[in-house]
Amino acid sequence: MRTYSVTATICFIFFATVVQSQNVSGLIRKADELDAQERTDDAIAVLKQAEKISPNNPSVLIKLSQDYSDKIDAATDRSQKLAFAKLCLEYAKKSVHEAPDDSDAHVCLSIAYGKMTDFVDNKTKMEYSKVVKSEAEKAIELNPKNDLALLILARWNFEMATLNPILKAIAQTLYGQLPPASKEVALEYFQKAIAAAPARIMQHAEFAEALESLGKSKEARAEWMKVKQLKPAGAEDRRYLAEAEQKLK
Repeated sequence: MRTYSVTATICFIFFATVVQSQNVSGLIRKADELDAQERTDDAIAVLKQAEKISPNNPSVLIKLSQDYSDKIDAATDRSQKLAFAKLCLEYAKKSVHEAPDDSDAHVCLSIAYGKMTDFVDNKTKMEYSKVVKSEAEKAIELNPKNDLALLILARWNFEMATLNPILKAIAQTLYGQLPPASKEVALEYFQKAIAAAPARIMQHAEFAEALESLGKSKEARAEWMKVKQLKPAGAEDRRYLAEAEQKLK
């Protein structure tokens, strides 16, 4: 009788776990659908339900960080932006803690620290830049074709190569010796990011902007043309598309 009771308990726990997993998966799919419709608040509400069921689920934590990142861009009030940035960072940290071998979790943490640079002093900005780089590098170590990590390193190299004298002095102090960064390396990362995700508008648009700043107008125009040929997946893509149409007039 005791053996039967133990077996029944194990079966109950197993099936309860399966049902819980199915519920969370369904909620994640629903959140994805809402995100595709740009209903970020609704997606967050659904993900919060999933978080209550499975508070340490890395997929839920990553998606919450991503959605709060989108909320930063959409908000107009600085205090709101900061609040969303803190939530973005909080969930990114949790996701890395729960899934240290997940490339996307490290990308989220890199992005979250990048977002936070808009709300800190110059010294902290440079401190955060080190984390942005290291987390993106970790993401690529785990998944060499993670296009967002490649794009982050493209941006990082470009920004470090074009630092103003004040930030360069702070970076020199923090790093001891400035890490190697160049516009050429940035362009290589842009190209790798595009190769990893050729249909992502953001990759082509940011590559075009970098090329323009280097006076490579012909190459930049070719990238803006690619932007126009791709289907926008959200508000950010539509902003890039509008920019492309303006540039190609």
